Amino acid sequence: MLRSLRRVVWPPVDPALVDAGREGELPVARTRIAIVGLLTLSPAVALLRHPDQTVASLALVIEILFLALAVTLLELARRHPPVPWLGFATAALDVSVVSFYHVTVFVGAFALPAISSRVAFALYLLAILATSLRNDGRVATFAGLLAAAEWIALIRIFNDTDLDMMDAVEELVIIAAATMLARIIASRARGLRLSSIRDNLTGVLNRGHFEERLATELMRSTRTQRPLALAIIDVDQFKRVNDTAGHLAGDEVLREVAARLTRTIRRSDLCCRFGGDEFALAFIDTSVVDAAARLEEIRRTVSATPIPLRIQAVVTITCSAGLAVSPLDGEDATTLIGIADARLLAAKSAGRDRLMVAG
Repeated sequence: MLRSLRRVVWPPVDPALVDAGREGELPVARTRIAIVGLLTLSPAVALLRHPDQTVASLALVIEILFLALAVTLLELARRHPPVPWLGFATAALDVSVVSFYHVTVFVGAFALPAISSRVAFALYLLAILATSLRNDGRVATFAGLLAAAEWIALIRIFNDTDLDMMDAVEELVIIAAATMLARIIASRARGLRLSSIRDNLTGVLNRGHFEERLATELMRSTRTQRPLALAIIDVDQFKRVNDTAGHLAGDEVLREVAARLTRTIRRSDLCCRFGGDEFALAFIDTSVVDAAARLEEIRRTVSATPIPLRIQAVVTITCSAGLAVSPLDGEDATTLIGIADARLLAAKSAGRDRLMVAG
């Protein structure tokens, strides 16, 4: 029960959605720079009118620091692989910038108008709703809790008896509603994204998204001078399963093979259904020797246990695989796929149930 509740409130991150979160972070980062830049104008104008105003000077310095931090976060958002904590850091910055804006108004003897201003308060809602672009409900929850905590702190520090506390409660309810809406949007976007990048039958990546990710990882591999291994795996005699047990049984076999492959690779590696009864694996930062050893272990794991079928039967499968490694065999996806596929055909011609690394 507690585990199910935790998954709802704090859902696990799907590795396939990391790039989607990064894509959402980029427009938010650019918008953040524009907004912080505009907020910097307020203390700058005040300082021009009253050069001796210490509060305006301090506010301008802090706003410039926020602007520099926003530019830094944009650069981090462009990095690959994405920084895992970046979404939380940027959400904290967005909410804190809004709170700091309130503080600069409060110390200027306009506390009550600032607390009562719906326009200023709406900035919290924008900061929370912007988290939905990251496809991560955890970030939305974090931003909502932080906004509520900072708003309560502002009210307790700067409020006087002129403000109806019921208004403060209503505003906390609005923050909660915005947080729930951001989570719903993120969840919907997450579902749509997953349906577009995953194979409907097996749940692993589809070929189109796999090739996009592979091209990206190969560029990173070239830049960092780290190896990347690509394997194409084929289920031996799969047509015989369809012919003897039926296509539904064949679907069960493919789902189980995909599940076993997923369990045996690292979270940083990629797995896709390449077509029909073929799967592709990409081993990130893995040499040819390590990749061959891991792939042989994976191949044996897939073949080790018979697969039970709904028709009250079991089937034992074997698989063949071809392996290509960048930069040894090439540095682009098309070349590696062609070499790995040729080596897979060589493995099948040599009698199946084996791995071909060269030949």
